[in-house]
Amino acid sequence: MAGYLACLKKVRGTNDPECRMLAKAYLQCRMDHNLMAKDEFKNLGFGDEKQGSEAGIEEKAPADGSKP
Repeated sequence: MAGYLACLKKVRGTNDPECRMLAKAYLQCRMDHNLMAKDEFKNLGFGDEKQGSEAGIEEKAPADGSKP
């Protein structure tokens, strides 16, 4: 939990993939130790986690204005 909070501070509260992975690991640990009901991650707001633009992460355009 402390790692997640440090991550949020580092990225200034943005929804960074690194912080999401820490949150996911924390929830998995809670489920593994019966501290919360087991559930699918898609029900916990994680959905289909994929890399790149498929996960909703926008690719930044090059500074010269050309398409990537």
